[in-house]
Amino acid sequence: MSAAANNKVTILTLSVHEEMGESFVEAVCGSGNTKKIGDHEVSFDVLAGDPRLNAAWDDTVKKANGVALLTRFLDVISLDKIKAIYRRLPSESDIALAIMIIRENDESDFKMSCPVCGQKLWVRDNDAGKRGRCPNCKKAFTLPDQVSHIRAQLALPDSIEVIRVIGGKSESAISAVQQLLKHVEGGLIESASGMDQDVLKQSTIRVQINPDEM
Repeated sequence: MSAAANNKVTILTLSVHEEMGESFVEAVCGSGNTKKIGDHEVSFDVLAGDPRLNAAWDDTVKKANGVALLTRFLDVISLDKIKAIYRRLPSESDIALAIMIIRENDESDFKMSCPVCGQKLWVRDNDAGKRGRCPNCKKAFTLPDQVSHIRAQLALPDSIEVIRVIGGKSESAISAVQQLLKHVEGGLIESASGMDQDVLKQSTIRVQINPDEM
């Protein structure tokens, strides 16, 4: 989507559950769905659920300048739903995107599934990199950290940020949006540059002569 007048930007929050998106927007905006952040007047839309079940899903995404894909748990079932959303999105060159992991205040562990049997497990942040064993299947594996785990599961390119957000904390949510806006601004500049090139092509300019031919 190209830049709107007066630095207006639309951020779309995507999630499996609508309540998560609404809670995030409330943390950023308080009441309503708009917030002045830096030089931008940012408006937020919430879109939740399986994109395959919503005929308007693709058109809604195309209207946004940036997308915040929200998640919390990284067990197999949750990841399958997040993957369905992520795979439906345009490429990172077409829309600014950030993955935002919602954490509770003072939370020190996260939920994932055993890579062998799928058993849901709680993994402590400070155990990342250690060898752990699933209590169900008894198989050992190296425990990941939360950010690297979702990066690997979604095969994210380096250009897409994964940001931890403290649920319900305004400062944390706004900081995450500010990081996303940096990528939005880059896309808007590129879009404006493309429009300048289109205008140039409509003008008549003198051909350049190769010096070797003079």
